[in-house]
Amino acid sequence: MKISLGLVVFVGMSVWFPPVRQLRSHEDADETAADDPLQAVKEVLEQSVDWYDILPDAEAKVGLRPQIVLSWRNAVRRRTGAAILAIWTDQGRPDAMASIFQIGEDICHEFGSLSRSKIVVRDNTRVVWSPGNAGVDFRDLPDAPAPAEDRAVRLRQMMSLAGRFTARLPDGELEVLRLLPTPLYRYELKDSKDTSPKLRDGAMFAFVMGTDPEVVLLLEAVEREEKAVWQYAFARATAYAVEASLGDEVVWSVQSGPKPPNVMQIFHPIGRKEQKT
Repeated sequence: MKISLGLVVFVGMSVWFPPVRQLRSHEDADETAADDPLQAVKEVLEQSVDWYDILPDAEAKVGLRPQIVLSWRNAVRRRTGAAILAIWTDQGRPDAMASIFQIGEDICHEFGSLSRSKIVVRDNTRVVWSPGNAGVDFRDLPDAPAPAEDRAVRLRQMMSLAGRFTARLPDGELEVLRLLPTPLYRYELKDSKDTSPKLRDGAMFAFVMGTDPEVVLLLEAVEREEKAVWQYAFARATAYAVEASLGDEVVWSVQSGPKPPNVMQIFHPIGRKEQKT
């Protein structure tokens, strides 16, 4: 199974000034040397997306398509550590996600279910995780406009609706998380078949610490009784306690714990597919 990655190139401007230019070259060399191990780990993380197959149900023969939607580092929690967020989509809708990050000499795959039903996670030999329930609980979004007919207008609606929510880490010193201004993923429903409920559109947003996603917000336009409505659901991307509000009302919260519900952590030595026992 292959994943596609984008390439971002940063272009700078330099002015000829011999002494400073010579000093800058040494600094650049030091920074490049420091970044080499991080880049090597990042490449391993990207490859490790394919270490697991995620299936929409136990009878499925073909795994869902993976896609990397975010790369980040969290200097607050991990002094060293590349990290990525990957999703697996079914007919254009995200059914699962995984934060994959370096922690010490290990790589952690932290899986989370985004499915309205169930998923199955397999390695080459066996099922490693099969949560018994849906990963997310959708609710109607009150006082929301009807989903627009135009796709571009619906995106603006979703970005506006996402701004009505706030999310935070309530334990210890309260930390309000930052909503990334654009979706991590816009649903690609062109080739979708019948779904339950029938989807018209959707997007996946993230609330972050720095750039590290802690909470995921799903917004979906679903058809019901011959009309479309907006629905929302939250999913945790952390083992810490998190909560979210719509306006002044807390509408979702989960507690911290070593084995939080709807989350599965699997550890590997860096560069090896074998799980640690």
